Amino acid sequence: MTNLIYTVHFDIDEKELDIDDVEKNLYTKRQLEKYKKDLSFNKFRYSMEIDDCDFICFDDKEDLKEFAKKFTNVPLYTIINFYKLHLLDKLSDEYDNILYLDQDVYIDTAVNIFKELDRKIYVWHKDVKEQLIEYINFYKERQLYSRSYLNKCVSSLATSYTFDWPINYNKYNTGVILANKDAIKQLKITENLNFLVANESEIKYNKDLPESFKSKFKLNNEAFFANIVSKERVDVTDLEDKWHHILNYENKKEDFKNSNSFFYHFINKQFSWCF
Repeated sequence: MTNLIYTVHFDIDEKELDIDDVEKNLYTKRQLEKYKKDLSFNKFRYSMEIDDCDFICFDDKEDLKEFAKKFTNVPLYTIINFYKLHLLDKLSDEYDNILYLDQDVYIDTAVNIFKELDRKIYVWHKDVKEQLIEYINFYKERQLYSRSYLNKCVSSLATSYTFDWPINYNKYNTGVILANKDAIKQLKITENLNFLVANESEIKYNKDLPESFKSKFKLNNEAFFANIVSKERVDVTDLEDKWHHILNYENKKEDFKNSNSFFYHFINKQFSWCF
């Protein structure tokens, strides 16, 4: 059995940052650049500790540029997040088991995740049907931050309605993905992504969709993941908190120090807590 851990890292020029919440995006950029070597080495060291596991940090700008050609007027940040799924599909031709980690994930264990978890695919997710229905019924005219889970869920719903795909009421975080090659192939990532990118205008001009849906639709990797999980009827197991402990901006350092988790996803980019 061949195992792989991989991540991606690209230094994004300030002019290419998503225009939503520029200050937060600048902070993210600077933190990831500052701690790039530490974060990459943390993942490489883990791959060495668990044995029989390769590690790759993808940073080939030319390959990313080639992949990006299929997109039009899409922020580079969004393209990179689709690129990581593209790589997942591609790498499943070479490896039996794959662990993808966002660069802002920190590992604090030597426990072998490939031995601890034995199902086909694991991704953190949570049912948000009630919150989504509440938003649609009472607040649908309210603007949403483009990276908020509600905006992603609205985008996923708009896609499902337009193409008659099954609805998925879960929000996903693809910062940690563990899967075997068979489960990855079942998702048909490349086929479905090419279809969505080629036909996204049908969503934006769908007369059967309310304007409040169409105006909020954004191409997003986690919305896309929700769509293809339902469309291809792939069983996805939720990752336990210890394997994907999310640290948002409201979390304090004590949450990190006292949780005793294995993988920490630093959405707040407070990497000084561990380095």
